[in-house]
Amino acid sequence: METLENKQRRAADNIQKLQEKQKKRHDNQLSDKPVEFKIGDKVLLYHTKVKKQWSGKFDPKWNGPFHIEEILENRAYKLK
Repeated sequence: METLENKQRRAADNIQKLQEKQKKRHDNQLSDKPVEFKIGDKVLLYHTKVKKQWSGKFDPKWNGPFHIEEILENRAYKLK
C-alpha cells in the first residue's frame, strides 16, 4: 500500500506535469506577430474606462467601426 506521503508526492508531480503541458499549449496559441492594420481597414475602439467601472456592467465596451485614416508612429493610428 502506498503511504500518504507517496500519494501526495505523485499528485504534486501530476499537477506540475499538467501545468507545464497547459502552459505549452497556451504559449503555442499566442501569436508572436503583432496585428498590423492598413489604411482603410475597419476597426473597433475599446473603452478601457468601462472595464474599470462597476456601474457600467451592461454598457458597450466597444465603439465603432472606425476606418484607419493614417498610420502614425509606434503602432498608433488616426481613425475616421
